[in-house]
Amino acid sequence: MNLVVLIILTLLALTPGLEVRASVPYGIVNGVNDLVNVALSYVASTSIAPIVIYGFNFVEKELVYGVKLLEKAYVMVVNRVRKRAEGIKASKWVYASLSLYVAVPLPLTGVWTGSLIAYLLDLRKAKSIIAIAIGNAAATLILYLSAKGVITLFTSIT
Repeated sequence: MNLVVLIILTLLALTPGLEVRASVPYGIVNGVNDLVNVALSYVASTSIAPIVIYGFNFVEKELVYGVKLLEKAYVMVVNRVRKRAEGIKASKWVYASLSLYVAVPLPLTGVWTGSLIAYLLDLRKAKSIIAIAIGNAAATLILYLSAKGVITLFTSIT
């Protein structure tokens, strides 16, 4: 296996909005072993959850609240999100919903967004990380199976 390909695969898995949606197909196209592709994509993208959930408070305090214009816009948006999300937070299905949200293989529904939602709703950190990891496992599997099928189909046609 080419080290450069594995580094790019890892960076794609870590990129907000792309995550396993880009890294898994990239690994398949570049001939990465299926197990290595799925495992590396999953581990790299999932590793972001605890960093965002535990570390965003620091970013919020040190960066956002240090710039007045950013602070006003941020506070307005966050207060709106928190107010609307109170009903979701009170639901007994909040962690299952978070997991399903992360599992949907569409842009802006991955680990980064799920972690930010968990942070903004002030959900229990450990439960959120577990829910996000489960959702990301489902997303990784869905993407692997669909990408493998589509790529196999195209290679058999040509």
